[in-house]
Amino acid sequence: MAPTSTVAQARVQVVRWGNSQAVRLPKEILKQARLREGDELTVRVENGRIALEPTEPEITLEKLVAGITPRNRHREQDWGRPIGHEVW
Repeated sequence: MAPTSTVAQARVQVVRWGNSQAVRLPKEILKQARLREGDELTVRVENGRIALEPTEPEITLEKLVAGITPRNRHREQDWGRPIGHEVW
């Protein structure tokens, strides 16, 4: 799905949240950014500006293997007999 070209803007205030500081994001901003409560964001500072981006999910071998099904699994390949020092 392509990002929308609509620009959303809001004024927010930095407030105390426990021992940290926080900014509340308005519902419309979250909607246009396609974010939901619980989504993980990466925060960085670029030239004095705060940038928030959705964190890319970590891809692990376990997650990849969990996605293998009988339907998407490749068949065993016959690579022929060993040539040289290969061990099959």
